[in-house]
Amino acid sequence: MPLMSIIGCREFEKEIVELLAEDKTIDHLLVVNGSRSLGFISALKKKGLMPDVLSPERIPGGLKKSKGFNVLVTLQDIDLCRSPMHMKKQTYEKIKFYGLVSNGILIFQSSCGGIFGDVLSDFSNSHFFLELLSSENENYVVDKVDEYFSNNKDVLTTELIEQHRNCYNKLKEQILS
Repeated sequence: MPLMSIIGCREFEKEIVELLAEDKTIDHLLVVNGSRSLGFISALKKKGLMPDVLSPERIPGGLKKSKGFNVLVTLQDIDLCRSPMHMKKQTYEKIKFYGLVSNGILIFQSSCGGIFGDVLSDFSNSHFFLELLSSENENYVVDKVDEYFSNNKDVLTTELIEQHRNCYNKLKEQILS
């Protein structure tokens, strides 16, 4: 069955946990163990999810063929944002690596100076679907943060969650069809 990989900046950890906790159709959840994944894994467990923890070098090649809908998550350190070009390079390497075993990849990134503006076109000829959730997207709600925070933080939070949910579900639908 299909595999969705999520590559996310650590600042989106809570949002990713919420999305995964809402999706009751995930049969197998995998988390790539990074130096700071323990908090993320703990948050997943608090939501009743029991992820398998993998090292980056041991991603099973047969994930696409296993039964059920599978999700693999890897988080990148926020420190990478200090060097946007390094962040882009690391993210592109992960897209290429996980693209070998994934039907679709969802990327949660902050803007990091606009470095991900070309990611969808750079991977347009790939054999996997790709979705980007970033403040670089012209419709991303975070672009309106100042306006919302000055008026109503709950509206911003609700719109962001809905936007994340829609993007996740869109990619999932593409993968499953």
